Amino acid sequence: MRTSHTAFIRIFLTGAMALFPALTFSESWECEVLPPEREILTDPLSGAPMVFITMAPSADNNLYFHQRSFLPNGSMVFFTSDRSGHGELYGYLDSTGELVRLQRPGDGTSGLVTAGRYENALYVVRGRNVCEWHFEITPPKRDGERSTVKVNERVIAELPDKNCIPSGISDNSDGRAIIVGVRLADRVYNRIFHIDKQFGAIKEIAHTDYATTHIQASWDKPDLVMFASKYSDRAKEISEGTIHSRMMMADLSDREPWPVYPQVEGELVTHECFWVNNQITFCSGTESDGHAEEAHVKVMDLNTGVSRIIGAGAWWPGGSPQEVSRFNWWHASGAPSGRWVAGDNWHGDIAIFSAKTARKRLLTREHRTYGRGAHPHVGWNPDGTKVIFDSNKLGSSDMVICTLPKDWQEEEW
Repeated sequence: MRTSHTAFIRIFLTGAMALFPALTFSESWECEVLPPEREILTDPLSGAPMVFITMAPSADNNLYFHQRSFLPNGSMVFFTSDRSGHGELYGYLDSTGELVRLQRPGDGTSGLVTAGRYENALYVVRGRNVCEWHFEITPPKRDGERSTVKVNERVIAELPDKNCIPSGISDNSDGRAIIVGVRLADRVYNRIFHIDKQFGAIKEIAHTDYATTHIQASWDKPDLVMFASKYSDRAKEISEGTIHSRMMMADLSDREPWPVYPQVEGELVTHECFWVNNQITFCSGTESDGHAEEAHVKVMDLNTGVSRIIGAGAWWPGGSPQEVSRFNWWHASGAPSGRWVAGDNWHGDIAIFSAKTARKRLLTREHRTYGRGAHPHVGWNPDGTKVIFDSNKLGSSDMVICTLPKDWQEEEW
C-alpha cells in the first residue's frame, strides 16, 4: 500500500516529536536585575579594550577557565559574587551592561556551573538535581527602566547518592550529555557521571577512593573526561614501579582511569585544560627552589602523546619566588578557534601565545598583587576573540572582558 506524501510527513513529525519532546519546565522565577557598573578602559600595553563589567567593592569572581562563562550567542556572561552577603551566581547582560542576580534568595545552587557548548542554557546542580536553565530576556521598553530576566528550570536528573557535594560539571563534546563529578560528604568516595540531557539516563564513568578535582569533558570525544588525581602538583618521592600523574583520564569503557602524563621526580604539573583537536594545555616545569619554580605553558596532543612548550617559563638559582613568578605561568587555556593559548601568572599578567608559532604577546599586566588577590583564571568567549578574567587592578576583585586587538586577530603571528 502506498503512503501519501501528507501521511508520510505526519508520521515523520510524530516520530521526531517522540525523539525530541518539547521542553517542560519544573520551576520558573523572575530575577533581580541590577543597574550597569561597567567601565570601558584601554590597556596601556596592548591597546586592547577592557570592559570592567563589575566595579562594586565585592568579591566578583570568574568561573573556572575550563567552565564556560558565555552563552553561545554571547547574550549573557556568568560569574559569582558575594555582594549580597554570601556567594551567589550572577549574570551580565552584554546588550545593556546590567547585572542579574540569577539565584533566588536562600537558594543553595553550587558555583560549579557551566554554560552550554551549543545550547543557550546554563547547567547547574541544585541539591541532588542536575538542572538546565533557559532564560527569557526582555530589554527595557523605555529609558529609566530595567530589563526583565526570567529563569525557566528543567530538572534533567537526580543524582543517585544522598549527601553528595558537586565537585565538577561540564558539557560534553556533542552537547548531548552533562558530566558531573561528586564527592560523598560522609566518606572519601568520588564518582563521575555521564548524564543524558534528553532522557536523564545516568552512567558512571569513574569512581575513586581518593579526591577528584578539575573534572572536565573532552572537546572531541563525547564520553572522555579528565580530572586531577590525589597527587600534589609536584611529584615527590616516587617509589619504584609506581606512577605519579596529576592528570587522569576516564571514559565509559570498562577501563580503569589511566594517567595521561606520568611525572618524573620533582616535576610540576598543574591546571590542565582540554583544547581543540584532542589536545590539552597545562603548566609544567622541573626546576624549583621552594616556592620559586619553573612553569612553562605546554600543549599535549593526546593522539600522539607528544608534548611541546608553547609558552616558555624561566627559573634561575637565587631568584626569589616573587621575581621568578613574573616569568612563569600558572593557568592556561586555549581559544575555541584553535588560534591561541592564554596564560596568566601570580602577578596577574596575561599573555597570548600563537598556536602556530608559539610567539608571545602580552595582553595586559598587573591584575594581581603577588601574594594577594584572586587569580585571573583566564577563560575565552565562544569564538576565541575575547578573554574573561578576574582583576584586582582597581582594588577589589572585578570581572573583566578584554577583546584581543584587531591587528592581532587579522595577522598571522
